Formats: sequence, structure tokens, C-alpha cells
Amino acid sequence: MMVPKKSLILAGAALALFGASASAQSQSGKVFARYNKPLKSATLDLATGTITRGPVVNNRTATTVVDFNNNDLGGFVGVDTGGGFCEWFDAGVKGLGNNSDLMNDVVFAYCSAMLYTGSGGPGSSVKLGFYEGYTTFGGAPTTGVAKFTLTGLPANSASSSFFGGFNCYFIRVFFGTLVNFCDGPIGYSWKFIDTGTDGTLAGTWPFLSCVASCSGAILQVDGSGMTDAIDEFCPPGTLRATFTFGTTSGSFTSMSMDVREVADISATANNYNACTTPNGDLLSTLGSTGIDCHKGPVPTTDTDGGAVVGGTWIATAEGHSSFGGPLRNLGAASLTVGTTAIHTPCNGINPPAGVTGRKLYAGFLLGPVAMAAVDAQHRAYTQVIPKSLTLVCVPFAAQAICVGPGGARMSSAVEGTSGTN
Repeated sequence: MMVPKKSLILAGAALALFGASASAQSQSGKVFARYNKPLKSATLDLATGTITRGPVVNNRTATTVVDFNNNDLGGFVGVDTGGGFCEWFDAGVKGLGNNSDLMNDVVFAYCSAMLYTGSGGPGSSVKLGFYEGYTTFGGAPTTGVAKFTLTGLPANSASSSFFGGFNCYFIRVFFGTLVNFCDGPIGYSWKFIDTGTDGTLAGTWPFLSCVASCSGAILQVDGSGMTDAIDEFCPPGTLRATFTFGTTSGSFTSMSMDVREVADISATANNYNACTTPNGDLLSTLGSTGIDCHKGPVPTTDTDGGAVVGGTWIATAEGHSSFGGPLRNLGAASLTVGTTAIHTPCNGINPPAGVTGRKLYAGFLLGPVAMAAVDAQHRAYTQVIPKSLTLVCVPFAAQAICVGPGGARMSSAVEGTSGTN
């Protein structure tokens, strides 16, 4: 399939930074220009909505790795018609050796001619999308993973346009919860939702990155599966063209973007019991890999009983001694990892009619988060381990209380560290 070169304005640095003629300012459609000033930095935490200028220090329990790297900036920026009319899609391949597939944050570069919120303006705005299975030319079936509308971002000191003054930034956006994003062919989109003072072109646009080599030929493919082409959907949902800027200045028809995931951490679990006076009732757990890239529950493979963020625990109690009568109904109970904390260790629930014997209550603690309690009458109180970076690589502990006619007794214990697999 031929990739048409776009009709463009050959705008140099002076044109982009200091203005252009009236005829050029009325131009609509795709435009690119060179930008040679240093970029500023900013951080956005989507969990709190906090925007911080400059780099921030994050005290996290786990580390992240870049699993898709496309921030080799080529010194050019590109824009299209704003007001939500146009959206660009870039295709690549994610997977640099990390297997968690839990996206924690992204880093990208952008420019804006919008007036910053601190000066009474709206700030810069963009709608980002992330997709699995996307390929160039927009024809392959895709799975939408996440979409984020970012508003009020750091912008410009005055209301302007692509042909006037603007500022450029590197921004790191932390998601409110970890996003499951499969390896393989992926796509990410940039929807131009604001408009500059020219009334046509967007007021916020992406910084462009090099493909393979900034000075190489067009349509080459780099180590991240990127090619020197972008799909243009105008209006969104309608593929107008697959274009390349394709000039002798270099190969830079690619949008800036890094995807960062939780580094792989294996969950651990260890069983404990007293040596001289061992607990007669044994508690054990069976861990799970949880949900695998939107394909649903997968077979249990984590047999060491570790707590997997976003996964499922199976807690099993086995009675080995009598205490005021034989133990009954001590079978397996499921602990489902979910989103709402519920801590009801006894709950005052009586056994169902016709059921006798003692109850088993298993209390789980993952760092500061109280996990579910499970009784022997097949009643499970579920507690999700949130998909949060702060709950990866966190110690956990579990122990049960066996309650019978003669009183209560502790079971054996399980302890370990949570992980991503």
C-alpha cells in the first residue's frame, strides 16, 4: 500500500517560533516544524490530579522498567486540525523482556500554544489511547486498553497558535491503577481536542521521534517495531491517510512515547508451625497468575502460594486434631483479589441449618491492607489486592482461628511477599 506524503508547510524554526504570514496561518491539515529549545519537565498523578512542574521523587515499593521506548526526539513537532476533528495513531511492538504487562506510567513530549491555567487559561489538553494488536494502516482488529483525557497541563505564557509562540514539555503521567497492557503489536493515539488562536489547528500537539535513525531513509523499521508513518483519522474513526513527513531532514514521522511497567517480581510464600507444640490445624494457600492480558482466568501455576497483585488466592484448612469434638467442614475457600477492602473476621454468622462443627476464620494482611476472612461454612469475604505499584513486593501474613465448643485455637501460619507473578 502506498503511503502518500502529506501536503505540508515547510516551516523552519523562525516560522514556528516567531510567527508566519496570514496565508500560512490559515492553513489546515497536517503541519510540522522544527523546535530547538530545551524541553521543560512536568509530572501528572491521575490518582490525585496533581500536576507538578519539574521531576518528582516517588517513594514506591517496587520499580518500573521501560517496556516500550520511543523518546528519541528528532527536533520536530507536528500538528493537525484541532477541536476533536483529527486523531493520529502510531504503531509499534511492546515487549523488551519484562513480563508483568502492568503499565504504571507513560512519558512523552508535547508542545502547547494554549494559555496556562495559572494565568487564567485552559492549559493544554489531549486525549491519549492505548491499544493491543494495532498495526499501521489501521486495518487489524484491535483491543482498546485505556483512554485518558488530560486537561489543564502545563502550557504557554500567552494564548497563541502553532505559528506563534509555544512551549514544549516532557511529562510523566502516573495512572491511578495499574493497567494490564499485553506485549506484541500495539498502538497509541493522540486526539487533537483543543484549538489555537488561528481557529483551525490544535493548540496542543505531539513532539516527533526518530525511527531507527534520525537521518535515515523513510519507512524503515526500528527495534521497537516503529516505522516512519502515522495513521490519520479525520474525523475519528475514519482513516483519511497513512502519511509520512518524508523530507530530506530525516525520518521522524513517529510520536514521542515511553511505556513503563512494573518490573517482574515473583511472589513468595512460606509455611510456619511450632516445632515442639505444633498447631494441629494446618493452613495453606495456593497462589494464581490471575488475569492474563484480558483473556480471562488462567490455570493456577503459582504453587508456592504467593500473593499476586490482581490474582486469586485459594486458602485451604485441614483439621488434624479434635478439640471438643472432631473438626468438620474444613474445606477449601477462595480468596478473590478485588477492589474493595472488607475485613469481617467473625461477622456473627451462624452455621447454616443442619451444619455442625467448628468454624475456621482466616485473616490475611498484605502490608497495611487487611485481606479477607474465610469461614468453614463456605462463606468467603472477598478483598481485592488493588492493582497498585505500592502493593507489589509487600510482605503478607495469614493465620486462621479454629472456633469450637471448647474455645478458639490458632492454626499454622503462612507468610511471604507479594509479586506480579
